[in-house]
Amino acid sequence: MKLKNYKCKKLFKIFLIIIVFSSKEVFSNQAYFDLSDQEIEIQTNFNGKEVIIFGLTEPGFDTLLTIRGPEEYKKLQKKERIFGLWMNNNKIIYRNLPSIYFVAASSPINKILKQESITNDSLYFEPMLVNLITQRNFNFSKENNENMWSKNLINIKKKNNFYKEYKIKIVDEKLFQTRVFFPANTIPGNYQINIYQIKNQKIVSKKNKSINIIKSGIGNELFNLAHNNPVTYGILCIVFAIFSGFLAAIIFRRL
Repeated sequence: MKLKNYKCKKLFKIFLIIIVFSSKEVFSNQAYFDLSDQEIEIQTNFNGKEVIIFGLTEPGFDTLLTIRGPEEYKKLQKKERIFGLWMNNNKIIYRNLPSIYFVAASSPINKILKQESITNDSLYFEPMLVNLITQRNFNFSKENNENMWSKNLINIKKKNNFYKEYKIKIVDEKLFQTRVFFPANTIPGNYQINIYQIKNQKIVSKKNKSINIIKSGIGNELFNLAHNNPVTYGILCIVFAIFSGFLAAIIFRRL
């Protein structure tokens, strides 16, 4: 009797597993993914870090990934010649600007999504920046428009590897993988990773995870001191500079 009950329970469990994993709603509308690293430590010898992002998708779906770093304030100014002098004239301020913004897709983003969706959800560099302009002291013109300012900022970010576009590799129509690189001057903070499942140019589902980037060791202590007690940090820097100069003078005298 006990053996019969055990077999019934086992068959029931198998039946439930088959129902769950054969359900279209479970797989067709979701992307399951994970990261090779959930946390990155920045030490004095930190030269950057590559992170692998991998997961499962459904055949016939496109996959889009975005990574947004901690937000920052950014001001751009344009120098112009005024009365024979070069002076800062036009100015644009971006608030809540991601310090890092990575984009990866299984196909070109403008082919898998309509421009309206890309703009509304800020899923690419230019649309995201246009949505973040909060202040300017001039009117846009044909020669001096918002796209020009956005492209200049994007070029600056790309040169430092802060804004970058990657490719998602699909294997056997069900597995996806991409590799992203966090540069050496990545700032500490929480980095949001979003995965979108797309079909017929529509976002079907969205999943998110995060990576924490932290400073460790003496670098972390100095970083916290500089931000939490700037006066103390400044005094210590002056004392250290005086001591270093005094020590160098003694060494050179003996030489």
